[in-house]
Order: sequence, then structure tokens, then C-alpha cells
Amino acid sequence: MKKSAKGFTLIEIIVVIAIIGVLGAILVPSLLGYVRKARRTADIATAKEIYNNTLQIIDENENIVWWSSSRNAYVSSNAMKSFYAHGSSYKAITGQNYKSKFLKLVDESGNIYYLIPVVTFGTKTNGRWLQIDQEQGPFAQQLSDQMATSIGGKLSLPVKYEPKHQSPDLNTWFVCYRSNDTSQIEVWVGNYSSGDYGGSGSPIYRVYPEPTY
Repeated sequence: MKKSAKGFTLIEIIVVIAIIGVLGAILVPSLLGYVRKARRTADIATAKEIYNNTLQIIDENENIVWWSSSRNAYVSSNAMKSFYAHGSSYKAITGQNYKSKFLKLVDESGNIYYLIPVVTFGTKTNGRWLQIDQEQGPFAQQLSDQMATSIGGKLSLPVKYEPKHQSPDLNTWFVCYRSNDTSQIEVWVGNYSSGDYGGSGSPIYRVYPEPTY
């Protein structure tokens, strides 16, 4: 006589489902944590690359020919001087006319300083670094060309990490320096629509060196 195959009982199925649920509750947060950590690590690596390229351009101190709309002519400008050009944003910030909480900061010694953004790169800059002030155009052009050449194609620098409860999304990079110590160059991320600077956005978190997110 043929024996019928024995299946799982309802209780056994419920126990298996419960075990899977417990494992999921334990493993999913850990997995999400690893993903978030990996994205943050990727952003820090990108910021370090931006930082190193910036230092290289400043150290090489080369001239670059570019179009100046204010002068209505092609001019030759030094890339390092272009980086530190004291345009309208610098004057507005140091003159305390710009009151963003993200730009007035305190250094390690307790001294107040202003974060001076130089160039931005994000979803609205068409694959190139965009200068904050016109006189920073040569540096923006050189940074765009140098980084695009290093990857052998169109420049793409997505911001991958989002801190918890962050709103709006982070989608823009900023290269900045400190007003009280120009040797302190920093790479930040922010949002294109969250700030001033002619619609270029505001830095929110420092990514390199010493990330604040």
C-alpha cells in the first residue's frame, strides 16, 4: 500500500515564518548600516580626490586663458590667484551680509571664521565645476579639465550618502577655504536649492578632511 507524503503542519510553517521574521529584523538593519557606511566611505574617497586635485592645481600655479565677460575679452589668469579671488561672495560673507548658519563657523581654537566657497559641482552644473565668482573661472576650468582627464571621460561625482533625517537631499559638492587660514582647504556637500550664491546652493556638511556627517 502506497504511503502518502507527509507535509508541514500549520504550526511548523508558523515557526519557520517567525524565525525568518526574527532573522530579518536582526539582519536588515545591519545590512542597511553596511550600505550607508559604504556610501559614506565612497563620498569621502571622492572628496579626497577633489581635495588632492585642488592642491595640485594650486601648487602648480599655472596660468590659464579664459573668457572674462566683465572685461569682454580673453585674459590670462593664474589658477592659484583665481582660487583665492576675493569676489562678491567673499566680501558679502566677511562683511557679515550673508547670514547662513552653515558659513559662520568656529575652529579648533574657538575662533570664529567664515567658510569661503570657491567652486561647486552638482546636478545643475552640466558635468563641470562652476565658479562662485567670475574671477574664480580659471580655477573652475582647470579643475574640471584635470578631473575629467583623470577618469578619461565626462566628469560625474554623485553624492551617495544621506545622513538620517536629512532634508533636502545632498546633491552638490563645494570646494572651500577658511577666511582666517587660507591654507585650510575643505570639501563640503550641500543642496543646489538650499542657499544663495546665485542659485548654486550652500554647503551643509564637510566631507574632507574630518567629515561632519
